[in-house]
Formats: sequence, C-alpha cells, structure tokens
Amino acid sequence: MFKMNKFYVQVAFFLLSIFVYVDNKALAANPDPKKVKRPNPPKCYHTAEQIFGKNEHLLCTNHEETKNASKLMEEAVAHLKHHAINVNDYSYRDITPEHNMVFYKKKYKGHVTVYKIKYKVDLDKYESTIHELWDPDIANLVDDFPVRTKIARVYNRNLVMIQQRYKDSMFGRVKYLYALATKVELSKETTVIAYTSANINDHNPSKKQYENKIIKNANLFKAEIDSEDDIRKGELKKTFIHLAGYYIQKYDDHVDVTFIASIDGRVFC
Repeated sequence: MFKMNKFYVQVAFFLLSIFVYVDNKALAANPDPKKVKRPNPPKCYHTAEQIFGKNEHLLCTNHEETKNASKLMEEAVAHLKHHAINVNDYSYRDITPEHNMVFYKKKYKGHVTVYKIKYKVDLDKYESTIHELWDPDIANLVDDFPVRTKIARVYNRNLVMIQQRYKDSMFGRVKYLYALATKVELSKETTVIAYTSANINDHNPSKKQYENKIIKNANLFKAEIDSEDDIRKGELKKTFIHLAGYYIQKYDDHVDVTFIASIDGRVFC
C-alpha cells in the first residue's frame, strides 16, 4: 500500500489495513518485545451481531450467490492462512520497533507481490482486536487520507461485500474497490479475516479487465451491485484485491497479528 520511507501500518481493518506517516525508518531487526510500544487500538467497536443488525436490509436474497460467496471465501481463508504462516520466499524489508511491526515481501508464482506485516498485541486484546478489525467503521485499507468503508451486501453475520473509497496521495484521484469479506474462527486461539475481489459488476464504464491472480475461482464468482453515479460515470479509479486480511493467533502471553495484502496499485514496503 505504501512506501516504507513514508508510512507505517497502524492497527485497525479488508479489508482490507492501516497506515500512518513515519518520520524515521527504524533499523533494528529484532526489537526487545518488553521495550516495544504496542499499537493502541480504538476503544469503541461494533460486534458482528451489531454490524449485521445495522445492515440487515442489505441481506442478499439470491441463495445461489450466497452459496457461491461462502464457497469462495472458504478458499480465501485457506489462502490467507497459507500466506500468513508460510515463511518461505518472503524477504525481510523493514521494521518499526516503536510500533512492533515487521515488514516482509515476496513474489507469488513469480508475478504477484504479496506483503506480510506482523505485530503483537496484549493477550487480553484478542477478542477486541478481532472486533476492531472486522468493524468497517474502524478497519480501513488506508487512513492517511480520507477513506470511507461501507457494507454493500450482507450474506450472513460473518460474510459481507464491502465497498471502500480512498485516496493514497494528497492530490491523487479517488479510488474504490469492492471485495468479499469473511471472519472465521478456526479454533479458540485462531481467527482469520479475509478479503478478496471477484467478478463484481459495479457498472464502471472502464473496459479494463480485472483478474484475481491468487484466487482463480474468484474470477468465476459473479455479482451485480447497484453502485453510485460517480462510479457509473467512471469518475473513480477502480482497484482490486487479490488477497488481503488478518491471521490472528493467541499464545500464552500475547497475540500475534499477521496482515497479508496483495492489492493492485498498493505498495506496503
């Protein structure tokens, strides 16, 4: 998403993902966790039930689409877990010890860039971290410039379609994306939040073909969304998530959060 000499990621999330300006690049490769300042998450968030209730009027009535969305996101979760726990092929890129974040990067199958960012939160923040990253009012792909996230469609409490609008430079063009998002508890100690873009017809007049280069079956998922006029008129630039999300794992004395992102046009480090 961002060049490392200008930004660092800050906790929040599809999502998609959270970054603010960094003045000085840190050089230490292995910070002492006892001396590291951990990110301070927001204190207020909505639960999955509250988010569902707020957006229940957007519930999808197409049972086939719901079924296909669920199947696709099962695959997205598997991909997210693989890229999160796999240590091969990643190269160390940078670290911000004052925020306990380590940056990695790799080329997936030689042509798709995947970024990994790891950080820790306190043990008692496991549940609240999950809620915060799932809440669209908190979790943003970018927060250095104006950003707006909303739920565009609901499939169930833990499976939705989101729209996100943002600018990645002061005078840059407004960009947007649509993506499916899911939250899955793999065990009592592990939760995954995954995002991926699919073949979603938002009536953008651009003839550009968008292809998911990590989750091939995402290209087979089809949905149509009633987008706003500025999208239909081509006033916004469309972007695309191949894969993004969080792998959140609880240990005896802390919680590891691994952020994965492969998003067209976004540079994280």
